[in-house]
Amino acid sequence: MLKRATAFLAAGLFLMLTTGCWDRREINDLAFTSCFAFDVEGEERIATAEIVRPAAVAGGGEGGGGGGTGAALPQRNVILASERGDTLFGAGRRLALRLPRRTYVAHTDAVLVGEELARRGLREVLDHLERHQEFRRTAYILVTRGSARDVLVAAQGGLEATLGREITGLSRWVRTSGFGIVPTIHDVIVELSAGASAALIPVLEISAQPLPPSPGAATSGNAASGGSGQQGAVRVPDPEMLRTVSLKGAGLFHQDRLVGWLDEHQTRGWAWARNQVRRAILELECPEDKKKVSVEITDSQGKVQIQTSKGELQGIITVKVEGNLLEQQCLHDLTAVEVLRILESQAVAGIAGEINNAVAQAKQAGADVFDFGGALYRQEPQLWKQLKARWPEEFKKLPIAVQVEAKIRRTGLSLKPWQPGAR
Repeated sequence: MLKRATAFLAAGLFLMLTTGCWDRREINDLAFTSCFAFDVEGEERIATAEIVRPAAVAGGGEGGGGGGTGAALPQRNVILASERGDTLFGAGRRLALRLPRRTYVAHTDAVLVGEELARRGLREVLDHLERHQEFRRTAYILVTRGSARDVLVAAQGGLEATLGREITGLSRWVRTSGFGIVPTIHDVIVELSAGASAALIPVLEISAQPLPPSPGAATSGNAASGGSGQQGAVRVPDPEMLRTVSLKGAGLFHQDRLVGWLDEHQTRGWAWARNQVRRAILELECPEDKKKVSVEITDSQGKVQIQTSKGELQGIITVKVEGNLLEQQCLHDLTAVEVLRILESQAVAGIAGEINNAVAQAKQAGADVFDFGGALYRQEPQLWKQLKARWPEEFKKLPIAVQVEAKIRRTGLSLKPWQPGAR
């Protein structure tokens, strides 16, 4: 027994000494992806990766404005690689032919899907991302008008070192404007797996911004034109363009296919109804001279309901908002109760108009992104089973009432507007 116990003890100590990280991957052998773009051309799939430069990870690179073709033109701390294949995974794996490191996708911040691939359907994209053992469902997903690869390649400047990090920042702050949200892969899968099988995904596009000229960039017109032109005239060269990105509306998806678009205000109309607005600015008119007034929405509550009466369905969207007066261009006193009521009625009309426009566009596309189908399922599950198969057609003819309440609570730190000599 003593010999047997000694043998087991020796074997245990030996196993403890020989354990190690059998699946370890050295960080110096990995290429960390920040953003992916997926496209389709014919029957070929195109995968484009934004990969963080190792010097940036190690702290040796510059910030979002480092490098570039000129001193004033910022460049991101990334490299781009693109490949083609019969499948998305095959195209991604062929990136190994271009990279000296193994791509590591667990830290991918965002995924862009090109318009053509989105119209064919997100199913293969979502299947690939969900099935992959490294991809995380917390990555954001957006669509582009045209090629996603072109947007990823062109988006070379911004505050952040990578486009993926910039999209992460946009997702955090877009709700303060009220113009929608940036969903994660998990959010889209949940929306498309629900009864209505509809989702709204924001559009990412290139937004060119001129850079200010560097000091001393102006040259004399006489020198530039070889002596012709007005003596002493100064010509400022055309500014270089910084190609940043912005959110511009959203795409409507039904059964994983892109079926229509919403503009910015229609997207905010969807956000009012789906209770996705945290802050927003409404630009109203002074009652007397039609100059502009800014009201900041500080609280918004949206609710989507459906009612059944004598076999007829009725959709109801209820929105209640509160806000503060933060700016006025006119010199009139807006603190009077009757004036505030006029501004509140304008806010009601504006919000209701955005919601109605969004509803009309969604009905035209047959995409129930407002989730009336989900409301019907929760309230009348048996009726929903009967209508589920033909719900897009039922949604198109569903009467929808929009009810909005608006209340202006405060006028900021001032009551009456300041004007020169007002003492």
